[in-house]
Amino acid sequence: MSTDDPEVATVTSKGQITIPSRLRKQFGLEQGTKLMVVPTDYGLVLKKLELPSVKEFQQRVEERAETVDLSIDEVNELVHEARGADE
Repeated sequence: MSTDDPEVATVTSKGQITIPSRLRKQFGLEQGTKLMVVPTDYGLVLKKLELPSVKEFQQRVEERAETVDLSIDEVNELVHEARGADE
């Protein structure tokens, strides 16, 4: 099967779909992978979210720490708010 051959996924009563295994393997989609669903004029587009590792995230925070004036409590609050929005 070429990469241009369409695959079919069925939407369940809970709004879930199963991405065919060939495509999961091709695009590195594992359990827990986050996908962004983007509506377009042509239909829906699924985009794999590339989230930074904990180490990369810590490096980003350290790099910005000198330019942003936030307490550790404020940082923790922002992290908890972001996690809550993700659920």
